[in-house]
Amino acid sequence: MDRSLRIHIVGAGIAGLTTALALRRAGFSTVVFEQSAQLGEVGAGLTIGPNAARVLLHLGLEDALQPFVRVPRHVGVLDGISGKTQSVRDRGPAYQSEFGAPLWHIHRADLIQVLAEALAPQPADLSLGHQLAQIDQDTDRVTVSFKHGASSSCDLLIACDGLKSGVRDQLFPGDPPRYTGYAAWRGLAERSRLPDPAIYPDFAIYTGPNRFFARYAVRQRSLVNIVALAQQPDWDQESWSLKADIQQVKDAYRGWHRGIHDLLDAIPAGQCFRWALHVRDPLDQWVSGRVALLGDAAHPMTPFLGLGAAIGIEDGLIMARCLSDSESVEDALARYQSARISRANRVQSESARQGLYLLNRDPSQAADRSMMGEDPIGLYGYDAVSVAI
Repeated sequence: MDRSLRIHIVGAGIAGLTTALALRRAGFSTVVFEQSAQLGEVGAGLTIGPNAARVLLHLGLEDALQPFVRVPRHVGVLDGISGKTQSVRDRGPAYQSEFGAPLWHIHRADLIQVLAEALAPQPADLSLGHQLAQIDQDTDRVTVSFKHGASSSCDLLIACDGLKSGVRDQLFPGDPPRYTGYAAWRGLAERSRLPDPAIYPDFAIYTGPNRFFARYAVRQRSLVNIVALAQQPDWDQESWSLKADIQQVKDAYRGWHRGIHDLLDAIPAGQCFRWALHVRDPLDQWVSGRVALLGDAAHPMTPFLGLGAAIGIEDGLIMARCLSDSESVEDALARYQSARISRANRVQSESARQGLYLLNRDPSQAADRSMMGEDPIGLYGYDAVSVAI
């Protein structure tokens, strides 16, 4: 493929920045358009499984990531009411030996910073404050128009604009996001404020009827990321930046283990955020002409496998490989879609299945060991660096 190809990316989240960096490493130049006025996300943690860590290492980010990532030593399932550990497994080095790459926990903002700094030698390639208004295309060109009046033309547009993707809505209308009936909260507890700063297991999942609570440490164990999810049928605002009263979360988990409430008490005032969990149906097509969906724009998924960002990271590298190895944009996009759509849709459905298990399981029964990292369906073992495309 001609490396002078003009490539635009809409969305500067993890998937968009990874895609831009993968294309840069392959010799292409890109322009990334982001609707926000500045990069970064509401503070929250993120799981990077071996499948995604393998991509980030391939892109040369190991040294830049090392100060920010943490490898969990063990993962466990706990009874949300009693706090009793039902199953636990040492994982740490085992992920590296089993899958050839580590599992990491990292603050989202730190990963975005690392990706943005890797692109920083050419800062003009990132345009902030550009909210999509319209896309138009013919056989040779795509024109992107923005709400403040600017427009830009390219040979290829990659849409990484998330669950509420404006590009997806224009190209594949008729499938708006649907509220699941569950609201989620995220926050970062200060470990120094915990009555017992010991955290075992490193990565814990508390389960109970219609409730889910997970926690793990980030930023050199100074912060503990919490994700709480509970049935809330009367509330459906889809935003990661709506602040929540900690007492609302405590009320939703009334009667649950004291350790959960200690974590909630250790979140600074004004630093807990609430959003409604939405889903969209899997698509059987991600490409229209010279426009392709990628990341959450293509396959938004529930958080129960912790793979949403990871699958978008895989997408970015596969897109770069397809463009590098193809003679035309059309051929590259066809290969990208063929290589990715089955896997991503499968992970979407598996994540939904895992959610049903977690939110409906009987806490008195032993935990399903398949959720503890055995990778029975090849989630972590997938290698975007070498898989046939």
